[in-house]
Amino acid sequence: MKRKKEYRAVTFVLIALLALSAFVSGCTVRIVDDKDTEEPEYISEGDDSDVEITGYSTYSEEGSPYFLSKGYKVAVISPSALPSREQVDATVKGLEEWGFVPVEGKYVCPEVRTLDELLEDLKWALEDDEIKAVFCVRGGYGASQAMDVIPEDMIGKAHKPVIGYSDITIYHSAWTAAGLPSIHACMSSTFTSLPEECREAELKMMTGNIPSYRCQSKEAGIDGSAAGILIGGNLSTFTAVLNTGYDCTKTDEPYILFIEEVGENIQHIHRYLTVLKNAGVLDRAEGIVFGEWTELPADGSGNFGEVRGGEYESVADMIRREFLQDTDIPVAFGFPAGHADVNYPLLMGEEMELEVSGDTFTMDWVK
Repeated sequence: MKRKKEYRAVTFVLIALLALSAFVSGCTVRIVDDKDTEEPEYISEGDDSDVEITGYSTYSEEGSPYFLSKGYKVAVISPSALPSREQVDATVKGLEEWGFVPVEGKYVCPEVRTLDELLEDLKWALEDDEIKAVFCVRGGYGASQAMDVIPEDMIGKAHKPVIGYSDITIYHSAWTAAGLPSIHACMSSTFTSLPEECREAELKMMTGNIPSYRCQSKEAGIDGSAAGILIGGNLSTFTAVLNTGYDCTKTDEPYILFIEEVGENIQHIHRYLTVLKNAGVLDRAEGIVFGEWTELPADGSGNFGEVRGGEYESVADMIRREFLQDTDIPVAFGFPAGHADVNYPLLMGEEMELEVSGDTFTMDWVK
């Protein structure tokens, strides 16, 4: 009992000293009970655009088929972070329902995994001739470590598409650098929570039927038209490909840039865009399509607009004011692809035509 009284006395003295110090320095101290704290709130942008699929075009192929037919074997691997068993099971079941034959990688979801084991699954998926596509179960950090050691010619020799998004942006860049298309699309949640129209478009794209989109955005873009191969993906991940052996921005072909992000505040998004700006990636683009900004802090955390003449009203507002003042290329805001519940598939590494008029834009693949 004596020790408890001494402990309480010491605690009281410490709190009193802290309060006195704060009073002298003009600060305010607030003792917060963990039970009183609230969960942070988040907002998203670009996930509520109206999208119409205006038609499908068949991908023209020369030589051996690149896209899938029913009955083809598809590797189910996690070449980035580890998924749950439930995510893997949903992927396997969904691919079976689509008429494919999913084949799990040896190390798709153990409790722990080394980089060498990750690479073993990825190399198997690329080198096994019976495997016709690589379906990633999830993103998460890890893809850049793998691509840093994968031989540059392995992807070209494999001649098969990879499907995924988020950290799989690393692989999209590598496929584009190898001269091959890839599919930016939903992964395990394709079969659990993706809207039916998005899911149907993803299946069609995997079989070589490419959708054309007409979008009505909540944000007006910059008018114009452009054509070029589509590159990009998750913004923070995409910055990691710069100056690597799989840097798709080094292509000699004209390109249109697509980027989206999740969980970052406006300040961080500005920082990543500044990296792309300083590297010349934005200036070399023929056009830019901004996708979804998902789960941004709703309290304005990281909104540093007050030092530039007032707070930013949105991510789109920040981008216009900070990066598009002298831009004369077409720019579209709010294509619903990324980390929100709506995630339409995109064919990366192939030529696309972009037309922007006010808050309306179209995206058509021309091959």
